[in-house]
Amino acid sequence: MKPVNNIHDNLFRYTMSHSNVAADFLVQYLPSEVTGNLRLDTLTIAKDTFVDPNQREHYSDLLYTVLLKGGTSAFVYFLFEHKSRPDRFVALQILRYMVEIWELHRKQQKKSKTLPLIIPIVVYHGKNTQKASRLADLIELPDMKCNAYVPRFDLAFYDFSPASDEKIKGAITLRLMLACFRAKNNPRTVGHVMDLFGLLAKLDNSATSMRWIEVIATYLFQTMDIDRDVMHNIASIQLDSNKEGKVMTLADRLRKEGRIEGRMEGKMEGEVLGRHAVLQRLLGKRFGKDILDIRMQDRLRSASAEQLDLWAERILDATTIEDVFRE
Repeated sequence: MKPVNNIHDNLFRYTMSHSNVAADFLVQYLPSEVTGNLRLDTLTIAKDTFVDPNQREHYSDLLYTVLLKGGTSAFVYFLFEHKSRPDRFVALQILRYMVEIWELHRKQQKKSKTLPLIIPIVVYHGKNTQKASRLADLIELPDMKCNAYVPRFDLAFYDFSPASDEKIKGAITLRLMLACFRAKNNPRTVGHVMDLFGLLAKLDNSATSMRWIEVIATYLFQTMDIDRDVMHNIASIQLDSNKEGKVMTLADRLRKEGRIEGRMEGKMEGEVLGRHAVLQRLLGKRFGKDILDIRMQDRLRSASAEQLDLWAERILDATTIEDVFRE
């Protein structure tokens, strides 16, 4: 089975190498005063990595060039931090990469008398929340009079860890990637899979969309610890037949290749709990979160997997919650 951080790297690179997705990220998360200076339709990948090979288990990066409104060029540098715990010294790492980018520019543009703007962006999706630390925050000063000798720059830092209040926004493809990174920290949470499959359901059935479905489903199957039958149940409820068939064919292929060994082969108890979570969430969306009384909650807890599946099928046509639970 692939190391899990390679899975994160693959999703990041596939998604963010699409210039329209990178542009969407910039529009959604950078201040408008900054993006107003960027001609986002000119975003082009310049070099795919500056991260040291020894650090690639924990970091992924992409460098874009972009034209400014005045006609000169600048760089946008994305660093994705896959570490489970935040790195307090990431600003120092960013500074090193910025210097390497400028040195590369000097080699390529030997007659240039100035250095281009670099906009450094860090996206963190570990288990624990993280706050950006400026380089100046990391340097001990004997006296504030020495402050003038400290390098100063800002980095755009975005935390998508589970407890972060950073909102996931943008077009579907960007939201899918960011939601995947947040979900992987709670691998047994059925609600994350339902939300992601709900986003996949909004895609059309074009070849491009089917490729996105394959990429996202592959990530989910390799990172989420949810029983296969529960995943299948969610797919059958949320997706049309074409997308459902694509997802389940992919699951079978990954299992044969040994890339999801036993990850979704849970015990019967796990299957029932998963179905229970799916059904309860669907009922809340269909009839309101406060609709389930104690009697109905008891029926859900004591039901078999087959009974839960039957109730789930009825939700689409039921006009009242009583129609779902009728004998």
